[in-house]
Amino acid sequence: MASGGPTPPVDLHAHTRASDGRLAPEELVAAAARGGVGTLAVTDHDTLDGVPEALAAGRRLGVRVVPGVELSLRAPSGSLHLLGYFREPAPAPLAGRLAELRRLRAERAAVMVERLAEMGAPIELADVQARAGGAIGRPHVADALVAAGHAADRQDAFDRFLADGRPAWVPHRGLEPLEAVRLVVDSGGAPCLAHPASLAMTPRGLEAFVHRLAAAGLRGIEVHRADHTPGMRDLCAGIARRRGLVPTGGSDYHGPEGLAVLGDTGVPPLPTDVLERLLPGG
Repeated sequence: MASGGPTPPVDLHAHTRASDGRLAPEELVAAAARGGVGTLAVTDHDTLDGVPEALAAGRRLGVRVVPGVELSLRAPSGSLHLLGYFREPAPAPLAGRLAELRRLRAERAAVMVERLAEMGAPIELADVQARAGGAIGRPHVADALVAAGHAADRQDAFDRFLADGRPAWVPHRGLEPLEAVRLVVDSGGAPCLAHPASLAMTPRGLEAFVHRLAAAGLRGIEVHRADHTPGMRDLCAGIARRRGLVPTGGSDYHGPEGLAVLGDTGVPPLPTDVLERLLPGG
């Protein structure tokens, strides 16, 4: 980067094949390098398995890789995910809890398969398992539906079967929200609320919920997302300001076939000092 040029973007939300992303960790970091992304957090669902490979690729390709995770939690409404950012690739005690969370994911997928069979859209659980490079998620069920001819593509599978509230949707049986925040803090990390819109709360309800999380140690809330409407961005920015939280964000990139663009955190983009504010001294 030439002196005086634009600062490379920061993206704190991206997935690999260790969960429901399309790319291997090394491939994800290589895509970030090609796109000019300077800092990338690898935040797979309920697993840290992709972090070591991503860190090695980052050292080789000149991308600062941040160890991260996206935890699926029991939601008071809608769906609830918590992002955690760390200085170490296997932070304890979190690392010891992830196997349990992945087991719950596998059980959830099995119930989805049962419901789909009852609906006349049978798929094989073994096929879903084979599609998951690590933690099983709804995208793997969606891909099995497409392969079996029950859906035109992944989006169609979600729209008709798997999205929140659709007939084959099964709520997460993961950690309780306050428990998860404390677990990330106890593991030396910075817990941040992911995609607040997915909670489907009123503005007042969302702020009250964030207030409870902040009292338990929440450090940030996603404000900078390309899929945020101006109203949602302003709402989340206001909550962050009033509750003393760091406005965070990321692309939520899953692969080249999706709508998200790696490094795109909306307008205005994610400030480049966000990581230092989340993990001072890291």
